[in-house]
Amino acid sequence: MINLRTKLQLSPDVTFRSLGDGQGAVVVETKTGQLYTCNDTTTAFLEALDGTRTLGEIVDELHCIFDVDQPVLESDLNDIAGELLNNGLITPIPPHRP
Repeated sequence: MINLRTKLQLSPDVTFRSLGDGQGAVVVETKTGQLYTCNDTTTAFLEALDGTRTLGEIVDELHCIFDVDQPVLESDLNDIAGELLNNGLITPIPPHRP
């Protein structure tokens, strides 16, 4: 399960390409060849995934871009992350333990 403290990254067998401003993106799962198209919100979310920021930090960053209430954006991005995770397109990074 993911939460706002979860750090996420693209899965190793996934490629992502933005199609340009306002054009969305495509995601390809290279093992199966499955192709997914993304809207602008999902594209911005995937562009923000770097494996170092938490989901909460990404919500904060994207809140500056999208004209939507933060709780709505948080819910939307949590849903997007859950769907991408269920499809194996992103993976959580295990918490670092000293």
